[in-house]
Amino acid sequence: MDFETNSQLIESTFAFLGLNPLETRAAEQGQWVIYNGDTEIYIDLWEVEKENAWLYFESDEPVFAFQVVSPVCFLPETGHEQLYEELLHNNLNMLYASYIINKDQNMLAVKFRRPAKGLTQEEIIEAIESIGFYSESTFKALEDRYAIGKIVPEEN
Repeated sequence: MDFETNSQLIESTFAFLGLNPLETRAAEQGQWVIYNGDTEIYIDLWEVEKENAWLYFESDEPVFAFQVVSPVCFLPETGHEQLYEELLHNNLNMLYASYIINKDQNMLAVKFRRPAKGLTQEEIIEAIESIGFYSESTFKALEDRYAIGKIVPEEN
């Protein structure tokens, strides 16, 4: 599938979910933002550079990545070692998701990423639902123990 076909699949999935695809589009092509209450969920589609050292397979065709990410919270001032250990333990049990730390933005997020080849509407829905679920449940589980605050969307 090419970029346009994958984009159309993503937007038709949004329409299936009752969202207006035009309202979900972000500033850049291949980027969308949806909301589950006060939880932001970012959907991205991009072509992976063939010289990428982390691309574990070779392909003569363009390779597109599909990603769903939701910020959970800013990292706490202290207790990082305990937090990281807890997150690594939780990663073992998560489906369609894993935790990521963005050190530049001092942020914890949940993400799903896979090659877009063969992507289906059901997989898009599952990725969106699981990322939204884990983002919300992680915040609730960590909020009191680590004195963290929710990342509030700028626009909702």
